[in-house]
Amino acid sequence: MPDFPIIDAHLHIWDFDRLKYSAFEGHDLFSRSYQIEDYQRDCGTLEIEAMVFLECYTDFTPTGGQYIEEIEFVEDSAARDPRIRAIVPMAPLEWGARVEPMLAEMQAEHPSVKGIRRIVEFDDDPRALTLSDDFVAGVNLLEKFGFHFEINVNHTQMDIVREFVKRIPNVPMILDHCGKPGIAEGAIAQYRQDIRELAQHPNLWIKLSDLPVEADHEHWTEADLRPYIDATIDSFGFDRTIYAGDYPICLQATSLQRWVDVLDHALAGASPSELRKFYRDNANAFYRLGL
Repeated sequence: MPDFPIIDAHLHIWDFDRLKYSAFEGHDLFSRSYQIEDYQRDCGTLEIEAMVFLECYTDFTPTGGQYIEEIEFVEDSAARDPRIRAIVPMAPLEWGARVEPMLAEMQAEHPSVKGIRRIVEFDDDPRALTLSDDFVAGVNLLEKFGFHFEINVNHTQMDIVREFVKRIPNVPMILDHCGKPGIAEGAIAQYRQDIRELAQHPNLWIKLSDLPVEADHEHWTEADLRPYIDATIDSFGFDRTIYAGDYPICLQATSLQRWVDVLDHALAGASPSELRKFYRDNANAFYRLGL
């Protein structure tokens, strides 16, 4: 365990009494609310200095969604735990220029908003969405507001990401969960190639999180994950790699404490300054937390 408080750069909480989450309905683990108090309990002995909330795929339509309502729910949660220092909501960036008033409202009325995530992984046609002129324009519009963009895909969609990032020259971006590599499939060669190419873009960072979920949920070992951890650090280094827990999604395969233990073992050769960058300082800088 690090000998200093860490920043968790990927926290989900949700409330079925306030918002609609069709994607979670009927799921054995996720079809109930997860509040900030659940996270506090499940952190165990981990010392968390701050958290970054990531949107939870609330229901939306081509013409609207629960974008502002989700922000307000998280703001209420932050009143109970001020360690929630940043919010990354969803916004319909595929609207292109038409999304600008919503982004302006988020910036003016909700100062904890630091960036936007629009999950493309689950879209009917991820390639058509991600590489559309309007979506690219919407993502590039984030520069005007000082927002970053979070990329959420799986390993079968990384060819799309390689094309997409070339069209976003100035907006800071971060690849969530290492692009969800094909650990269960043993796709380490593809992963090394993907992130070696992506790391050439200086405005792209990577979030080292959720690898157990991409492995065999019940039987993964540290040895299964280690090549992917090593490849991440080899390509992005300690200057652009950020720790995250991905609670409660991680609970499908691990606890928060066990995930940190795995990372501690994998990064045992890192210097104290490198570990501080990974577990704390990079998140503080990328998300502009002011700590």
